[in-house]
This record gives sequence, C-alpha cells and structure tokens, in this order.
Amino acid sequence: MACFTVQSPSGRVYLYITLQDGKLFWNADMDGVSLTDGSPLGIRLEGCDLTGGFSLLREERGQIDDTYVIPAFKKAQCRDHANTLSLHLRNAEGCLTVEARAYDDGAALRLRMDGVGDCCVLGETTGFDIPKTAGQVYGMKYTFSYEDHYHPIPLCDMAQNNLVFPVLVDCGRGIWALYAEAAVFGDYGGSTLCAAEADPSTLLVRQAPDQLGGTQTRLPLATPWRVVLCGDLNAIATSNTLENLNPPSIVEDPSFIRPGTSAWSWMTENDSTKDPVRCREYVDYAAAMGFDYYLADGGWPGTVDIPELVRYAEQKGVKIWIWEHSAAIRSPEIAEEKLSLWASWGVVGVKIDFFESDGAHRVEQYDYLAKIAAKHKLMVNFHGCMKPAGESRTWPHVMTREGVMGGEYLQNFSTFLPGGPDAAHNCTLPFTRNAMGPMDYTPVCYNTYLTGTTDAHQTALTVIFTSYILHIGEGAEKVLAHPARPFLSRVPAAWDETRVLEAYPANFVTMARRKGDVWYLGGICARRPRNAKVHFDFLEDGAPYTVTLYADDLSDERPFDVAEGALPAPDAALVAQLEAMSQRPAHHQHDMHLMRIEQLTVRKGDVVTVPMSVNGGFAMVVER
Repeated sequence: MACFTVQSPSGRVYLYITLQDGKLFWNADMDGVSLTDGSPLGIRLEGCDLTGGFSLLREERGQIDDTYVIPAFKKAQCRDHANTLSLHLRNAEGCLTVEARAYDDGAALRLRMDGVGDCCVLGETTGFDIPKTAGQVYGMKYTFSYEDHYHPIPLCDMAQNNLVFPVLVDCGRGIWALYAEAAVFGDYGGSTLCAAEADPSTLLVRQAPDQLGGTQTRLPLATPWRVVLCGDLNAIATSNTLENLNPPSIVEDPSFIRPGTSAWSWMTENDSTKDPVRCREYVDYAAAMGFDYYLADGGWPGTVDIPELVRYAEQKGVKIWIWEHSAAIRSPEIAEEKLSLWASWGVVGVKIDFFESDGAHRVEQYDYLAKIAAKHKLMVNFHGCMKPAGESRTWPHVMTREGVMGGEYLQNFSTFLPGGPDAAHNCTLPFTRNAMGPMDYTPVCYNTYLTGTTDAHQTALTVIFTSYILHIGEGAEKVLAHPARPFLSRVPAAWDETRVLEAYPANFVTMARRKGDVWYLGGICARRPRNAKVHFDFLEDGAPYTVTLYADDLSDERPFDVAEGALPAPDAALVAQLEAMSQRPAHHQHDMHLMRIEQLTVRKGDVVTVPMSVNGGFAMVVER
C-alpha cells in the first residue's frame, strides 16, 4: 500500500490518496477531525476501465497562490492558495491522472484522461464516505429543478434516493463538511450522489438521471472537481474555493456587469408582464425605490413593446431585463440571433428558464448561452436550472441562478410542497445551496402570501442570501407602504466582506455583510423564538456607529411566547393584562407583520441582544 498526502498551506487540512492492491481511495481531515473516511476513486469509459489494477508512474507537487476579483461577489477579492499533488497512473487499459488540491478551507480532486478523439464516460466509482463519527447530515432529494428542502437524513436512508450536490455534514468539534462539485461544463455534465444499500455511508457519484447510455464527449477530458469544503459555518458560507477550481473569466470588459436590486411583478401578479401599463407602473416603482432594474418576466412576447419599455425606463434611471424559455434558444445560432436583437433594444439582462436537467446535452446550453451573452454584454439569470458550482469566476455576468425552492413556492402552486419555503429551510440555505453560488430565491414577501415568518425575517433574507441581482418578491404598493422600505431601498446586492456571526442549520443564522464603510446585518430563527446576541467585534475602533434596527415587535406577545428574558417577568399588572388577552378569539394570535424600528449607538466590542419572535428576524444598518 502507498499513501500520498497533500496538506493545506496552514497545515490544518490533509488530503490523502491511497493506492491499495491497485485500487485508489481518498480521505480528508481538518484539525484531526475526519471529513471523509476512505472513499473510492475511479472512472469507467467505454472500452477502458480505469477503476483498478493501477501502478504509479510518477507524482508531481506544486503550489498555487493567486488573487482575482469577481465583479459581483460576496467579497471584494478572492485568494486561490493551495498545495497541489498530481499522481500519474497506469493500468492494463490506459492512463489516469489524479489531480488534488488542499486549501485551508477544503480539499478537492478530479480525474484527468489524456488522448484525442471521441469517448463515452459510463460512470465514476468516486465517492464521499461519511465519517463514522459524523453527526447530522443534511441533503436534498434530486429533482430536475432543485426545488425542495435540505432535510436531515438518517444514514439508513441514504440509499433511498439520489441526492443533489451539496450535502452538509456535521463532523464534530465545530467542524462541518460540505460535499460539492466544481467546474461543471457541457463536456461532462452535472452529477448526483447515491449510496448502495450494502454501504449507506458511501455516497457514490452518479451521472445525471436523464444522461442515458453514458456521456458522449472527447479526449482529453477532466471530470468536475469533487470537493469537500470544511471549517465552521462561517468558513462554509464565505469560501471561494469552488470559484478557485473554475477557469478564469471569459469576460474581457466587465463594465456591463452591475449588481443591483430589481423590481419584479410576476410573483404577486403573474399576468402583469402582459400589461404594458402595469409594466410601466413597476418601472415607476423601481425608480421610487432606487432599484436598478425591472424584470419583464414570462408573458411579454407579443403584448409588451420591450424597446418602448426600455426607452420609458431609461428616463427613470431604470434598466430592463426580459425572460425567455430555454426551449426557444436550443441552438447557438438561434441564441445568437435573439440575444443580439435584445441587446440592440437596450435590454441589459436575460432570465432564461426551464432547463431542468444536469445532463451534458443541457449543460452545454449553459456554456454557449454564457459565451453569447458575454459577447453582447448581457447579464444572465438561469432559472429552472441545476445548482451553480463556482462558475461565477468564469461567467461573472451570470448574476444568479434559481435551482432553489424560493419565494415562488409561497404561491402554493406545488402539488407536493404545499406552503413553500419555511423558516427552517431559510436557516439551512446559506450553508447548502447558497454556498455553491448566487441564488435567485426572490426574497421578501410580507402579506401577499402566507409565509409563516415575520416581516422582519423576510427583510433579513436580503442580507442572509446572496443573489447579485436581488429580485424583491412582494408587490409594489405593499413595499412602498412598508416600514422596511428605507432598508430595502439601500441594501446592496453584492458585498466587500461577509461574516457569519452565529448559526446552526435549520435553526438560526445571524450574518453581517459590508459594502464600503457600511455594515448590513440580518438575523433569522426557526421554529422557536430566540434572542440573538450580536457581538460587534467586527467594527473598527474609534467613533461610535449608529445602528438602525428593523426588528420583530413583540408588544402584543405573551411572556410565555417569546424567548427567556425577551419580555419582563409577569407581575400583578401583567397578569391582569393576560386575563384580558385571554378573551381573544384564538390563542397565540401574534401579528407576524408588526415591526419596530429604532436607533442605537454601538462601538467595537459591544454586544446587543435582539429578541426575535417564532420564525422571526431582524435587519440592521450600521454606519458612522
């Protein structure tokens, strides 16, 4: 047996590749905590089995240390810093190279095959073996649209369903692992994970369910990177390792890439984009709010004059996005014709919908659409699509993707997910789907639909989730009249710095993000009321900061319906008040829409406690 080790620059993360009896295995740990146990590694091509019988030809080692900027991202600058290992192997049927990298917040490897000509990939034997010492595992059943919850899954059920990437694992001692893939393009396609009943702890990489008969591609070929992000939940949410594993940007002049907030009428008024008058009213709303964009979603073709709407919006300082079905642009030639036309109208972005496949044949469409859009300086929003895998580095003009059960589901149009996303789902997404890349959840719904969360919770989602085009889901008139309007008018869509202050998946998240000299904070909780403790250690010394707080108003709640210490303990006067409250027609009838707004003064090191209602939240602006 031969074992090859590569460790991260800090020495905290170790990636091991073992050659045992001619077969390859890998595992990784961080600070001595196992991220994966011994996991298989290999691939089968038509006429070439590269899963065993290997002997080592040579090994190569190196280091990467580079920086780059993504025009719209969750941090101002990205660092690509890793130690690398390449193992060149041979068996009786061919040659295989294993490329491995160890980062301070993750480990990654992929398989590469040289040569020329056509080939067919039948499947991988690569897997992620969940450590025996692991605690909770969060995963999502595969659906073509990625629109479901990330539920806790018991080990015994791992073989019941295909799971999507990513999978989140509590490895113990405050260390988490996120199993992911990176650099997924049309020459290979996306993958899923599934265990065998005989070994439910090993999640094996499988090709897309609709990729029948193998993946037709060409040599030389590299698989997507198989990745374990690791560390505390802050490290998971703020990592740029997936982006590091993607190729450099294809965009030579990024000046057209402008993150911002968009008015969006479709969620609350599905037919609004068939009405030219209503579209102009939404442009007026965007202008009044200081939003950058209005999205003319599905329904505009043949009913709304888009060039005229662009001209109208231009007078208001608003830019226009439009929608298209992916089936209408399923060739590079048609895509070139349509995107060129739309760009000539003055449209700045395109939302392209209903891909619903991870197969190479469909992922190839992402590739050519991204290239054609870059050529015509159009931003892109992929919808009804697979999750991202760090492609923001390569395609910085792809501002967001759906691939999430988001605000649309509040319309209750699903037959199998009534009620849509809940507070626990919202508390899990920052460490699962959103860790993979920007997410068009379309947050903020106050009272058009029943959310089960407070208005402060909904407001906080604009900070907690990243989407570099931020679509506000609530209707225009309700946003304009809402007390959180000043916050929504100024919250950025891209950031210079991100910090997770406290979190536990499905339970609570408090996050701080900085744009320039101003900090924006969002906090949410699920299932229970909670008192968030905000430690302002991230502020600079010196003059005090002013905090504008948008929080749950608990004034009509009983002391027994909030977290301990949120309201004064009962006294005689309060008991009398409770007696009066008991005459209400229903128990626990708290108004989820109540919000209190107040100003505080804080300095570096201060701690502020913010009480939250059940499924509640808060948002803050912190500035000097």
